[in-house]
Amino acid sequence: MRKMWRVILSIVLILILIGIIAVAVGFLTGADSARIYQTAENNNLINLILRYYDWIVQVVRTYWTAIFGS
Repeated sequence: MRKMWRVILSIVLILILIGIIAVAVGFLTGADSARIYQTAENNNLINLILRYYDWIVQVVRTYWTAIFGS
């Protein structure tokens, strides 16, 4: 059990390190913090699910209107 927690902790630390490196490279290449935040927010899974939900609702309404009218 203790070995499993070491592995999990190692993976989390590696992912945090990769994130820090990615943000640092972003700053070095001229990005600003607002753009980095916007990119991270746009790639959020919840936002992705909500966008797909809105798209599905729009498609269903379009077909509903085409089949049954207003």
